[in-house]
Parts: sequence; C-alpha cells; structure tokens
Amino acid sequence: MPDEGPGHAADWLMAHGHALTFTKLFEPHSAFPALSDFDGLLILGGPMSVHDEENVSWLRKEKAFIREALKVGKITLAICLGAQLVAEALGGEVRPNHAPEIGFWTVRFSAKSLEHPLLRGWPEKAAVLHWHLDTFTVPPGAMRVGMSAATATQGFVWGDGVIGLQFHPEMTVPMVEKLMELEGHEHAEEAEFVQTAEQIRTKMKSVWKGRKLLEALLENLVALHEGEHAEAANL
Repeated sequence: MPDEGPGHAADWLMAHGHALTFTKLFEPHSAFPALSDFDGLLILGGPMSVHDEENVSWLRKEKAFIREALKVGKITLAICLGAQLVAEALGGEVRPNHAPEIGFWTVRFSAKSLEHPLLRGWPEKAAVLHWHLDTFTVPPGAMRVGMSAATATQGFVWGDGVIGLQFHPEMTVPMVEKLMELEGHEHAEEAEFVQTAEQIRTKMKSVWKGRKLLEALLENLVALHEGEHAEAANL
C-alpha cells in the first residue's frame, strides 16, 4: 500500500550498508527486478487476500515471481500478506482466521524453532503488533515459528533462508498510527482479539520488542547469506 513500507527493516538494512530497492505493485507499470539483481527478498503486507486475484490485477504476477525467487534459493523474509503468499507458494493453505487479530498480542515461540539459526537471539515470547483477518497452515517441510491465543500459526521457517511472519515486527509508531487511520480504527469497538485505538496506543512501546526481533532476524539472515558466499569462494 502507498502508506506502508519496510519500516524498521529499512532502517537496519541501510544502517548496515545494504542497498534497498522497491517494487510498488500498486503503481501502474511496476516491474519486478531480475532475479540476478538482488540477494534477498522482503515481502510486505496489505489489506487484500491472497485469493483476490480477480480484483487485484498484480497478484498472479507476484505469486509467479515469488515462486521463481524461492526456486532459485533467494533468502526471503515475508510479513503478514507476504507470509501468506509464501505459505501458499510452498503448498500451505490460506484461509480466514476464526477471528480478527488486531493490536499488540503475545506470541509464544516454540522451543524447536528457537534452535533454528535464523531465530538465534529471540526470546521465548514477545508482545508484537497484529493486523490480520486470514491465517495459513504450515507449508510442507516447514517449521512452525510460534502461536498466539488467536492464531495457531504465527510464522514458519522453510529451509535455512526463508521465513514468514504473520505479525508485524517492521512497524514503527507513525506506521501504526497511519494504519489505524487508513483502517478507520479510531472508533472500532473492542472484541476478543481486537484492541481499540486507545488500547493500542497504551501498548505502543511494544513496537520496540518487534524491532528487536526483526533486527536479530536480519542479522541472522545476512550472516547466513555471507556465510554461503564465503563457502562458495572456498570451493
């Protein structure tokens, strides 16, 4: 969406000397980069469903691009809708969650997933931002990352370099405020797994918990990629 973006991910990548390019699919005549032009892929969220191909013209092209990137082994971090798209590409099922999950809710990370090199440095649980109606099953061959009270699958790791997260560790405080504005959430009523705008604002410091998770994850992803290059150079 025009008012969303990589948030904390962009801050970390640029601070560590990495170049970041954008493919804005909502803009006319947008084009995907050649697979040889990038090392890693960051796929962000959006209000549409993975099943909205008839109404969202670029979804089919994005799905095809994701399949090709996965096929050639690009390291990939996918968030919210992005995670749902990658899960579907890997054979998982995307469907409506039993309830919307909006606000800061705790995710518990499985002990097994915390042993994975991509999640090195993560805690056993964290209160992070959620904003979704759909959910996905763990793709064949992938590992579940964690779960919340509302959502059984909060993420997955596939292989050594692909991770999908249902929650939003990339969101900054201004991004959360803008999201609430765009979604008309200012006067939304509280529900079982939906916090009001006022409740979300009282928990806004939790964006820093998401940021810490994201920074550790990016560091692990980059270390993995650099390690592969060093290993290839020694062959």
